[in-house]
Amino acid sequence: MKSKSIEIVESLFGNPLNFLKLGTPQVYENMTVIPIIIQDDKFIDFITIKEAEELELIEIIESDTVSQLEVINKSDKQILIPFGITVHGGKQDRTIWEPILLSTGGKQNILKQNPKKVVQKYTIPAKCVEQSRWNYTGGRGFKSSSMRLHPNVAYEAISAGGQSGVWQEIQSHRAEMSYDLAVAPTQSYLEMTKVSGKKTESIIKNFKNIKNQCGVAVFINGEFIGIEFYANLEVWKYMSNDILKAFSIEALRFKDKPRKNGNIDYHDELIKILHDLNFDFSTREGVGLGNVVEFNSNDNKWRGITLVHSETMIQFYLVSKRGGYQTQPRQNLQFQTVVSQRYQI
Repeated sequence: MKSKSIEIVESLFGNPLNFLKLGTPQVYENMTVIPIIIQDDKFIDFITIKEAEELELIEIIESDTVSQLEVINKSDKQILIPFGITVHGGKQDRTIWEPILLSTGGKQNILKQNPKKVVQKYTIPAKCVEQSRWNYTGGRGFKSSSMRLHPNVAYEAISAGGQSGVWQEIQSHRAEMSYDLAVAPTQSYLEMTKVSGKKTESIIKNFKNIKNQCGVAVFINGEFIGIEFYANLEVWKYMSNDILKAFSIEALRFKDKPRKNGNIDYHDELIKILHDLNFDFSTREGVGLGNVVEFNSNDNKWRGITLVHSETMIQFYLVSKRGGYQTQPRQNLQFQTVVSQRYQI
């Protein structure tokens, strides 16, 4: 019997407009953003890790294993740790490679001396985005970073990609962007992407949130590259700059490449692509609430992940990989192994 969570995700691809209300496309140079508007019946009440940190409601702690972190929920609120968020500190910078919704109750109370205070502790999966540092710098704690994974690294970070794929893709990104050897000597993805920070900021300031927006679909050079949305518009507001910055790295990578000719109806193009994609789906119980659903296209060109809770997709993320590190034989790839080959005819 097929999982209900998978059925919900499949239904989005079967009839996208049942889920997605689309705003007017916003265009700046080679990047086009379609705002996604929340539907009232899909709203779920939670806060994001960034807001929780500002309110001192969450703590991220180093564990003995690089692939795991511990998180303490100090609040009576549900807290979302989104897929693709990066955390800085400890022995190495990490990324959280699946969306996690921390419950308001039901886990270990670690403050036994004050049992009336709600504190929840979780072990969460992580992948390293800094290959060469193995010692503490500064405090032992972690804080979330404003740098999200851009699509190529995110593609590798979804579990099918593995740790080695993440490292390889970060190295490929260094080569593509021609970062100086003095930049990020520990191969820190966060340090590398700081170099392009002013450029990404100059791009994203041209895109404005609209009323009830909860996400975006993004085109670069007229070609659809990814989509991300949330079941809470306040969470989107907290995350939107970071998300647009990550997508804008794609605009920088392909700024000198040919653009798709002709007038494009971005709404029609988006709906057609989503409807035509064919995926293999898998699901598992989430670390916190809900079920994680992963999906990989049959041609290995698209990869996505979502968290389904209360029959609603809490965070939905889908990207295609362009250029970068090659994991399949070239003849099986639509997107070639380096950026300069991407638009060859």
